[in-house]
Formats: sequence, C-alpha cells, structure tokens
Amino acid sequence: MTPLRLRRLLAPALLAAVVALAVTNAVARPPAHAKAATNVSGGKAVAHHAGGKKITAASIASKAPTARQYAIEIDGTHIRAGEPTLGFTKKGDLFYSAFQTNTRVDVAHSDDYGKTWDLRSPQIGGRNVQLVSLDPYVWVDPYTDRIFTIDLTVACSYMSFSDDLGKTWITNPLACGRPVNDHQTLASGPPVHSPGTPLYENIVYYCWNDVASSSCTKSLDGGLTFHPTGSPAFPGVDPDAGGQGGNFCGGLHGHVHVGPDGTVYLPKEHCSRPFVAISKDEGATWTRVRIARDGPAGGGADGDPSVATDDKGNVYYMWLGGDRLPYLAVSKDGGTKWSKPMMVGAPGIKEANLPSLWATRSGKVAFTYYASENSPFSPRRERCEDCPELDYSNTTWHGYIGMSADALSRNPVFYTGTVNDKRDPLVKGRCGPGRCPAVVDFIDATIAPDGTPWAAFVDGCIGLCPVSSGLGGPALVGSLQGGPKLR
Repeated sequence: MTPLRLRRLLAPALLAAVVALAVTNAVARPPAHAKAATNVSGGKAVAHHAGGKKITAASIASKAPTARQYAIEIDGTHIRAGEPTLGFTKKGDLFYSAFQTNTRVDVAHSDDYGKTWDLRSPQIGGRNVQLVSLDPYVWVDPYTDRIFTIDLTVACSYMSFSDDLGKTWITNPLACGRPVNDHQTLASGPPVHSPGTPLYENIVYYCWNDVASSSCTKSLDGGLTFHPTGSPAFPGVDPDAGGQGGNFCGGLHGHVHVGPDGTVYLPKEHCSRPFVAISKDEGATWTRVRIARDGPAGGGADGDPSVATDDKGNVYYMWLGGDRLPYLAVSKDGGTKWSKPMMVGAPGIKEANLPSLWATRSGKVAFTYYASENSPFSPRRERCEDCPELDYSNTTWHGYIGMSADALSRNPVFYTGTVNDKRDPLVKGRCGPGRCPAVVDFIDATIAPDGTPWAAFVDGCIGLCPVSSGLGGPALVGSLQGGPKLR
C-alpha cells in the first residue's frame, strides 16, 4: 500500500483522535468595519547607504516612499497591543495580534490595507476562547493562508487556527508539545523528510525559551498535535560561545523562520553575540553559526534578532550591534558564510531597539525598529565604570520602517522613514536595551502582496508623553507607500 493511500485511510481516525483537543468555534460578533482609522504621515523616507550615509543624488532620492501610520480602531475605540505581530494573506487581508489585557486577547483584521478594522477573534458564546496571554502572537502561513493565533500561558499555549479569514476557528488548548515555556514563536513551511498527513501540507514549528535551552517542537497536522523534534537549538550554558557575560547565555531568542526548502532558522543573541541555529532535518539536529565577530558590529547589547529568507534561499539577519544600532548581514549559501555586517540604521539615529525584517524576492527586504535621535548613549560612554547613570528622561523614540530592493548588491540603497510625526514620538524615556516599556520584547515586519513594506508598532507615548511604563499601548501599523516594489 502506498504511503499516500495509507494516509488517506488513516485520516478519519487521526482526526477523531485529535478532536478531543480541538474545539471548533466561531466569531460571535459580526465583523463590522470601524470608521476610517487615523492615517498619519511621517513624511518622506530618506535614501541612504549602509553606515547611515545619506544619498543626495536626485535620481535615487526622488524614488523615496512616504511613511504612513494607521491606528487600529474598532467602533471608534483605539484598541491596545503589546509585542505585536502581523501578517498578510495572498489576497491582502491583514491580521494583527491585539493584546487588550491579560484576560482579553483579540485578533484584528483589515481587508483594505489598514484603513478600517474589525475583530476576528476565536469565540464561543460571545466570549473569547483565548482569555490569557503572557505573549500574544499571530502567524499567517504564506503558502496556505491559514491564520494562527497563539497565546502563552507558561504551562503551555492556547492556539487557534482558521482557514476562512477568521470567520471560524479550531482551538487547541495544549499547543506546545512540552510544558513550562516562555517567549514562544511560531512559523510554518514545507516538510523536508516527513511524510506529512492529509490534514495539512506544511510543518508548523513552535519554539520557546526555558532558560536552560532554546527548543522547538513540530506539528504535522496543522497545529492539532505537537511532537518533540530533537536536540535543542541552543543550550542555556555554552562554554564555546565566548560571550561577554561568561558561559551563561540563557534561552531567549528571536522569531523562528522556515526557508523555501524547509530549512529552519532560529536567531539568538547568544552570550551577547549574534548567532543563528540552522536545522535541515526538521529540528532533529542544529548547526549554530556566529554571524559576526567581536566589536561594534558583533554584539554586546541585548536584543531580539530577526532572520528571513527570500525566494532563492538567500538568508538575511538583523540584530543590534554593541553600539546599539541595527546591523544587517547576508548569506548566499544557506547560512554557512555571512557578509560583512552593514549598519542599516537611518541617518542621525543614536540608539535603536527591537529590529525585525522580512524578505520576498532575491535582494528585496523590509525591516523595522524603534530608534532615537537624541539618546544620550554612546559606546565609549557605556564603558565608563565611574560615570553617573545616563539621563533618558527627555529621550524620544520613533517607529522606523525601511526597505531595500537590492540588498544583495555591493552597495545597497536603503529607504527608511518614521511612520509617526517626530513631534509625536511613540516612546519617551528609556527603550531598552532589551525590553521597551509598553512595547515590551519585539515588534514585527512583513511585505504586503502589492510589494509594500509593513510593520507592527505600539504607541507608548500618549497625551503629554510621560515616560512609558507597563505593558501595552494603542495598536498601530505602519507602511512605506510609493517606493520601489518588493514583489
């Protein structure tokens, strides 16, 4: 009997076995659009080369896109978020993880590129199914358009998925594979050697931090069940890492990513150095590769690094260097060898945090981060042991979004702008290294079907702009409109 024939025969039994875990539910409230959300322009993006070198040539500068910001409002109310993620379907439906409180987790949806929004949260009887989240997360499978929303409970995670744009959902209350974990991340991609099941064509990977390691499980049935993969991607204690903090590296990592050939990439600032763990056998084994050496481009600041691949399998890695500025490196051989790091921050920034990136076609990337032009930080000042603590009370931070259509060239052109008006910052005070108040651990970037870059933000600076504190703030998305297309 062929494996395909066997899977078809076993499909009903397999579905019956997991139905006890999965609860089918629907959106109770009808998806009614709010009024047009606030559309604020941060102005023209700046054309620049690596190193923050502004490009003045009219032939290049004239192609700069305009940065825009869209507030996510439902029925006139600006909803809140923290650690936001987002994703597009192939037809342009946009989903965003909204974190109202730790007992109210929502999924926001827009079908007109951020102008209007409705809620597509999994519900039963008018109440949200996923009521608790210490880490909200939404993922859109780029191959199948399946929408995943997964919320951490520490013991495990609630996960719901939808194949009809959030109109109905299936919920798995035990979507982790191993209990007690933190900082979960989810991605999906093609199998390498697994036979798969008739229930889903891709493998779904769930990775987490448990301090002692950075580990992953996988699902062969689209998220109904999760199984161990193999060895951890990173050990929590690593004598070979050679970092500035000794041998203890912890387990905190960036978002997992799956390449077009099924290779799994997990980025991590491992003992204060930029690393990526690479698995070509669905997580059974991992190869750890250091992206850069010591020095300003090699690490020293805490962060949440990001990795992405384009359609040709080129790999892009973004992280914060020891000078707390955003760096980009590229690998053309699947992650074994890396280019010289490029500082891709916008001209004039002095400190950045929470970098994230996405890629589509060869050399076409989009990225995002928070950054400040008036931060008191400097690498030389940081090494001063007897100096007084830096005063961040008047430091303002903005939401930056950037792009390049030729990131693989010897001297790429970048366009970067702020989605907010700089007179109205998104954060005031200290924003990292590491956590940024109100925003917390990460933000997210993606590229829409029309080739425009998009990013998820949180506004932690409202009214008179006090120093931000706590978790969550008004939810925002930003984009670059009118520049070179990335698809």
